[in-house]
Amino acid sequence: MTETDAIQLTIADGVAVIRLHRPQVLNALNPAALAELVATLESVGADNAVRAVIITGGERAFCTGEDLREATRQSHQQFSAQIDQFQRVADLLRGIRKPMIAAIAGPAIGGGLEIAVDCDLRIAAGNASFNCPELHWGLSVTNGASVLLRNLVGDGWARELLMFGATLDAEQAHRIGLVTRVVPVAELQERAMEIAIKAARHDARATALTKELLNADPRGWTQVLAAETDAVVAGFETDSVQARLASFAERRSPTASV
Repeated sequence: MTETDAIQLTIADGVAVIRLHRPQVLNALNPAALAELVATLESVGADNAVRAVIITGGERAFCTGEDLREATRQSHQQFSAQIDQFQRVADLLRGIRKPMIAAIAGPAIGGGLEIAVDCDLRIAAGNASFNCPELHWGLSVTNGASVLLRNLVGDGWARELLMFGATLDAEQAHRIGLVTRVVPVAELQERAMEIAIKAARHDARATALTKELLNADPRGWTQVLAAETDAVVAGFETDSVQARLASFAERRSPTASV
Protein backbone atom coordinates (compact mmCIF):
# COMPACT_ATOMS: atom_id res chain seq x y z
CA MET A 1 0.00 0.00 0.00
CA THR A 2 1.22 3.51 -0.83
CA GLU A 3 -0.14 6.95 -0.03
CA THR A 4 -1.08 7.38 -3.72
CA ASP A 5 -3.31 4.29 -3.93
CA ALA A 6 -6.93 5.27 -4.59
CA ILE A 7 -8.01 2.21 -2.62
CA GLN A 8 -5.89 1.18 0.36
CA LEU A 9 -6.17 -2.24 1.99
CA THR A 10 -4.89 -3.49 5.33
CA ILE A 11 -5.71 -6.84 6.96
CA ALA A 12 -5.27 -7.70 10.64
CA ASP A 13 -7.07 -9.91 13.17
CA GLY A 14 -9.34 -11.32 10.47
CA VAL A 15 -10.55 -7.83 9.50
CA ALA A 16 -9.92 -6.17 6.14
CA VAL A 17 -9.97 -2.36 6.21
CA ILE A 18 -10.64 -0.81 2.81
CA ARG A 19 -9.92 2.90 2.75
CA LEU A 20 -11.08 5.10 -0.10
CA HIS A 21 -8.17 7.48 -0.66
CA ARG A 22 -8.73 10.30 -3.15
CA PRO A 23 -8.61 13.18 -0.65
CA GLN A 24 -8.27 15.85 -3.35
CA VAL A 25 -11.86 15.12 -4.45
CA LEU A 26 -13.27 13.99 -1.09
CA ASN A 27 -12.95 10.35 -2.18
CA ALA A 28 -15.12 10.72 -5.28
CA LEU A 29 -14.70 7.63 -7.44
CA ASN A 30 -13.52 7.72 -11.05
CA PRO A 31 -13.36 4.65 -13.31
CA ALA A 32 -9.84 3.72 -12.20
CA ALA A 33 -10.73 3.95 -8.51
CA LEU A 34 -13.92 1.97 -9.10
CA ALA A 35 -11.94 -0.76 -10.84
CA GLU A 36 -9.55 -0.85 -7.87
CA LEU A 37 -12.45 -1.03 -5.43
CA VAL A 38 -14.07 -3.89 -7.34
CA ALA A 39 -10.77 -5.81 -7.44
CA THR A 40 -10.17 -5.20 -3.73
CA LEU A 41 -13.64 -6.39 -2.77
CA GLU A 42 -13.27 -9.49 -4.93
CA SER A 43 -9.92 -10.18 -3.24
CA VAL A 44 -11.19 -9.90 0.34
CA GLY A 45 -14.30 -11.86 -0.58
CA ALA A 46 -12.15 -14.77 -1.73
CA ASP A 47 -9.71 -14.57 1.20
CA ASN A 48 -10.76 -17.09 3.85
CA ALA A 49 -8.55 -15.32 6.39
CA VAL A 50 -10.80 -12.26 6.14
CA ARG A 51 -13.87 -12.67 8.32
CA ALA A 52 -15.18 -9.08 8.36
CA VAL A 53 -14.65 -5.93 6.28
CA ILE A 54 -14.59 -2.22 7.14
CA ILE A 55 -15.00 0.42 4.43
CA THR A 56 -13.94 3.94 5.35
CA GLY A 57 -12.60 7.14 3.88
CA GLY A 58 -10.66 8.57 6.79
CA GLU A 59 -11.65 11.50 9.02
CA ARG A 60 -12.38 14.14 6.37
CA ALA A 61 -14.77 12.38 3.97
CA PHE A 62 -16.32 8.98 3.44
CA CYS A 63 -17.14 9.24 -0.26
CA THR A 64 -18.78 11.88 -2.44
CA GLY A 65 -19.92 9.39 -5.05
CA GLU A 66 -19.08 9.53 -8.72
CA ASP A 67 -16.34 11.92 -9.86
CA LEU A 68 -18.58 14.20 -11.94
CA ARG A 69 -15.71 16.19 -13.40
CA GLU A 70 -14.51 13.05 -15.14
CA ALA A 71 -18.07 12.12 -16.11
CA THR A 72 -18.28 15.26 -18.27
CA ARG A 73 -15.65 13.76 -20.58
CA GLN A 74 -17.32 10.37 -20.91
CA SER A 75 -19.30 9.01 -23.83
CA HIS A 76 -22.59 7.23 -23.28
CA GLN A 77 -20.80 3.88 -23.46
CA GLN A 78 -18.15 4.95 -20.95
CA PHE A 79 -20.75 6.30 -18.52
CA SER A 80 -22.81 3.13 -18.83
CA ALA A 81 -19.69 1.04 -18.13
CA GLN A 82 -18.98 3.15 -15.04
CA ILE A 83 -22.50 2.63 -13.72
CA ASP A 84 -22.02 -1.09 -14.24
CA GLN A 85 -18.92 -0.82 -12.04
CA PHE A 86 -20.89 0.96 -9.31
CA GLN A 87 -23.52 -1.77 -9.50
CA ARG A 88 -20.77 -4.38 -9.28
CA VAL A 89 -19.58 -2.73 -6.06
CA ALA A 90 -23.12 -2.97 -4.70
CA ASP A 91 -23.37 -6.59 -5.76
CA LEU A 92 -20.13 -7.44 -3.97
CA LEU A 93 -20.98 -5.56 -0.79
CA ARG A 94 -24.28 -7.39 -0.60
CA GLY A 95 -23.15 -10.71 -2.04
CA ILE A 96 -19.90 -11.32 -0.18
CA ARG A 97 -21.01 -13.49 2.72
CA LYS A 98 -19.08 -11.57 5.36
CA PRO A 99 -20.08 -8.64 7.59
CA MET A 100 -19.53 -5.30 5.83
CA ILE A 101 -19.18 -2.25 8.06
CA ALA A 102 -19.18 1.35 6.82
CA ALA A 103 -17.21 3.69 9.09
CA ILE A 104 -18.40 7.12 7.99
CA ALA A 105 -16.77 10.46 8.72
CA GLY A 106 -17.50 13.62 6.77
CA PRO A 107 -19.81 13.62 3.74
CA ALA A 108 -21.39 10.47 2.33
CA ILE A 109 -22.95 11.88 -0.81
CA GLY A 110 -24.72 10.23 -3.73
CA GLY A 111 -22.87 7.03 -4.58
CA GLY A 112 -21.00 7.35 -1.28
CA LEU A 113 -24.23 7.18 0.70
CA GLU A 114 -25.34 4.32 -1.52
CA ILE A 115 -22.15 2.37 -0.79
CA ALA A 116 -22.77 2.88 2.93
CA VAL A 117 -26.35 1.65 2.52
CA ASP A 118 -25.05 -1.50 0.81
CA CYS A 119 -23.09 -2.40 3.95
CA ASP A 120 -24.51 -4.47 6.79
CA LEU A 121 -23.82 -1.85 9.45
CA ARG A 122 -23.14 1.89 9.44
CA ILE A 123 -21.29 3.69 12.21
CA ALA A 124 -20.94 7.47 11.89
CA ALA A 125 -18.56 10.04 13.29
CA GLY A 126 -20.07 13.22 14.67
CA ASN A 127 -19.00 15.15 11.56
CA ALA A 128 -20.76 12.81 9.11
CA SER A 129 -23.40 14.11 6.72
CA PHE A 130 -25.66 12.37 4.23
CA ASN A 131 -27.20 13.60 0.98
CA CYS A 132 -28.48 12.20 -2.34
CA PRO A 133 -28.12 14.97 -4.96
CA GLU A 134 -28.69 12.82 -8.05
CA LEU A 135 -31.92 14.59 -9.04
CA HIS A 136 -30.08 17.93 -8.98
CA TRP A 137 -28.00 16.62 -11.88
CA GLY A 138 -30.96 15.03 -13.63
CA LEU A 139 -29.79 11.52 -12.70
CA SER A 140 -31.15 8.83 -10.39
CA VAL A 141 -29.89 6.45 -7.72
CA THR A 142 -27.90 3.25 -8.15
CA ASN A 143 -26.31 0.64 -5.90
CA GLY A 144 -29.67 -0.77 -4.86
CA ALA A 145 -30.49 2.37 -2.87
CA SER A 146 -33.98 2.61 -4.36
CA VAL A 147 -34.87 -0.47 -2.31
CA LEU A 148 -32.33 -0.56 0.50
CA LEU A 149 -32.78 3.02 1.66
CA ARG A 150 -36.53 2.60 1.93
CA ASN A 151 -36.02 -0.60 3.90
CA LEU A 152 -33.66 1.18 6.29
CA VAL A 153 -35.43 4.46 6.99
CA GLY A 154 -38.96 3.96 5.72
CA ASP A 155 -40.74 5.31 2.67
CA GLY A 156 -41.11 8.86 3.98
CA TRP A 157 -37.45 9.50 4.73
CA ALA A 158 -36.33 7.66 1.61
CA ARG A 159 -38.41 10.10 -0.44
CA GLU A 160 -37.05 13.07 1.57
CA LEU A 161 -33.53 11.99 0.66
CA LEU A 162 -33.99 10.77 -2.89
CA MET A 163 -36.70 13.10 -4.23
CA PHE A 164 -36.28 16.25 -2.14
CA GLY A 165 -32.52 16.29 -1.53
CA ALA A 166 -32.58 16.41 2.26
CA THR A 167 -29.19 16.62 3.96
CA LEU A 168 -28.88 14.82 7.29
CA ASP A 169 -26.25 15.24 9.96
CA ALA A 170 -25.03 12.30 12.02
CA GLU A 171 -27.60 12.66 14.80
CA GLN A 172 -30.49 12.95 12.35
CA ALA A 173 -29.22 9.89 10.49
CA HIS A 174 -29.09 8.04 13.80
CA ARG A 175 -32.63 9.04 14.74
CA ILE A 176 -34.13 7.66 11.53
CA GLY A 177 -32.05 4.48 11.55
CA LEU A 178 -29.69 5.24 8.67
CA VAL A 179 -26.79 4.65 11.06
CA THR A 180 -26.92 2.61 14.26
CA ARG A 181 -24.45 4.59 16.33
CA VAL A 182 -22.58 7.91 16.40
CA VAL A 183 -19.11 8.32 17.90
CA PRO A 184 -16.48 11.08 18.07
CA VAL A 185 -14.35 11.39 14.94
CA ALA A 186 -11.19 10.41 16.80
CA GLU A 187 -12.80 7.16 17.96
CA LEU A 188 -14.42 6.09 14.68
CA GLN A 189 -11.78 3.67 13.41
CA GLU A 190 -11.21 2.10 16.83
CA ARG A 191 -14.91 1.54 17.44
CA ALA A 192 -15.43 0.14 13.94
CA MET A 193 -12.53 -2.26 14.47
CA GLU A 194 -13.97 -3.43 17.80
CA ILE A 195 -17.27 -4.24 16.10
CA ALA A 196 -15.53 -5.96 13.18
CA ILE A 197 -13.29 -8.11 15.38
CA LYS A 198 -16.31 -9.26 17.36
CA ALA A 199 -18.14 -10.14 14.13
CA ALA A 200 -15.06 -11.92 12.79
CA ARG A 201 -15.14 -14.31 15.73
CA HIS A 202 -18.58 -15.63 14.82
CA ASP A 203 -18.98 -18.86 12.89
CA ALA A 204 -18.34 -17.99 9.23
CA ARG A 205 -21.01 -20.28 7.81
CA ALA A 206 -23.69 -19.10 10.22
CA THR A 207 -22.79 -15.49 9.42
CA ALA A 208 -23.01 -16.16 5.69
CA LEU A 209 -26.41 -17.84 5.96
CA THR A 210 -27.76 -15.06 8.18
CA LYS A 211 -26.64 -12.40 5.71
CA GLU A 212 -28.25 -14.34 2.87
CA LEU A 213 -31.55 -14.44 4.74
CA LEU A 214 -31.42 -10.73 5.55
CA ASN A 215 -30.66 -9.84 1.93
CA ALA A 216 -33.72 -11.58 0.52
CA ASP A 217 -35.95 -9.20 -1.50
CA PRO A 218 -39.23 -10.14 -3.23
CA ARG A 219 -38.30 -8.37 -6.48
CA GLY A 220 -34.87 -9.93 -6.79
CA TRP A 221 -31.57 -8.09 -6.42
CA THR A 222 -30.52 -8.34 -10.07
CA GLN A 223 -33.83 -6.84 -11.17
CA VAL A 224 -33.35 -3.90 -8.80
CA LEU A 225 -29.84 -3.19 -10.12
CA ALA A 226 -30.92 -3.55 -13.76
CA ALA A 227 -33.83 -1.15 -13.31
CA GLU A 228 -31.58 1.43 -11.65
CA THR A 229 -28.96 1.13 -14.40
CA ASP A 230 -31.55 1.71 -17.13
CA ALA A 231 -32.87 4.78 -15.33
CA VAL A 232 -29.55 6.52 -14.63
CA VAL A 233 -28.04 5.81 -18.06
CA ALA A 234 -31.18 7.16 -19.76
CA GLY A 235 -30.86 10.33 -17.70
CA PHE A 236 -27.20 10.77 -18.63
CA GLU A 237 -28.08 11.03 -22.32
CA THR A 238 -30.28 14.12 -21.96
CA ASP A 239 -29.03 17.59 -22.92
CA SER A 240 -30.02 19.08 -19.56
CA VAL A 241 -27.90 16.57 -17.65
CA GLN A 242 -24.91 17.20 -19.91
CA ALA A 243 -25.29 20.95 -19.36
CA ARG A 244 -25.47 20.56 -15.60
CA LEU A 245 -22.41 18.32 -15.52
CA ALA A 246 -20.49 20.69 -17.76
CA SER A 247 -21.36 23.65 -15.53
CA PHE A 248 -20.20 21.67 -12.51
CA ALA A 249 -16.89 20.89 -14.21
CA GLU A 250 -16.47 24.58 -15.00
CA ARG A 251 -17.18 25.43 -11.35
CA ARG A 252 -20.26 27.50 -12.04
CA SER A 253 -23.90 26.97 -11.10
CA PRO A 254 -26.38 25.69 -13.67
CA THR A 255 -28.61 28.40 -15.12
CA ALA A 256 -32.27 28.47 -14.22
CA SER A 257 -33.21 27.39 -17.70
CA VAL A 258 -31.21 24.18 -17.50
